[in-house]
Amino acid sequence: MNDIHDLVGVDLNLFVAFDALARERSVTLAARRLGVTQSAMSHTLRRLRELLGDPLLVRGQGGMVLTPRAEALVVPLRSSLVALGRTLTESTQFDPKTAERTFRLATPDLFDVLAIPPLLHRIRKEAPNVDLHVVPVQRRRLADELETGDVDLAVIPESTALESHLSDAAPGLSQRTLFREGYVCLLRAAHPVLGGATKLGLKKYLELGHVLISPSGEGPGVVDSVLEQMGKQRRIALRIPHFYPATAIVKQSDLVLTAPRALASLADRGLAVVPVPVSVPKHTLKLLWHQRFGDDAGHRWLRELLTDIAKDVHQGVEGAP
Repeated sequence: MNDIHDLVGVDLNLFVAFDALARERSVTLAARRLGVTQSAMSHTLRRLRELLGDPLLVRGQGGMVLTPRAEALVVPLRSSLVALGRTLTESTQFDPKTAERTFRLATPDLFDVLAIPPLLHRIRKEAPNVDLHVVPVQRRRLADELETGDVDLAVIPESTALESHLSDAAPGLSQRTLFREGYVCLLRAAHPVLGGATKLGLKKYLELGHVLISPSGEGPGVVDSVLEQMGKQRRIALRIPHFYPATAIVKQSDLVLTAPRALASLADRGLAVVPVPVSVPKHTLKLLWHQRFGDDAGHRWLRELLTDIAKDVHQGVEGAP
């Protein structure tokens, strides 16, 4: 099918079914997703196989898996379906007061705690019929999710963007910096290493067990890269995917957590906040979206709103004691 005229006589609903099958990897679940019977979905799968000349979905060790041909079709077909759906249901104008739309955001947990409450407040005030779906950042899938529209906007640290090849050079992606902030160390308030001090020396810092926030469970942290350049290293006693639960763990242990200053603004009296004893690059949060949706009026509205909220959050963090 190299020409649009090749689609004459093709039931385009087949591609909606293909998208459901690709998402669910199951005839039964795909049928449930689209509200049809299992036998109807099985019949649709046979028609898709005949149309595309490929089995598409086959049995693997862990269940049903997509063939290479099907994998290659997922992103372009899903992207086309999203674009078609938006073209048919949305105008080029976006009036927040009357718009009915759901936006999907991929954000880290620390940003959720700080920014989602004020964001929801603004949305309820300015766009009462707009809803949000907030999902975790899936680093390996994020570029595809932004391209297909499964995720409208993503908020990620600059270090994650670079590791995931989502930098300025990434094809089709646009980004802006939301804010930059420094790092601090968090320890339990009665930690013996402090002894009432308000600073932590490098020697004692390196002797402690450390908590590393790693959503992917991989790689060294920013601090580790700095220490490596100094010919030093720290012991990572715990890796955990989220910032917020890490504070509870630190509060009940002798571990130290090096984290963005924003987390310290949420810390209670059970935690001590002291400077990091090495010079660490600032924590930079980026807002990412796909250029396909750059001129979407609703998209632009949400980008500006998120940028305003992030500015307020940053001012609040900088003003915290």
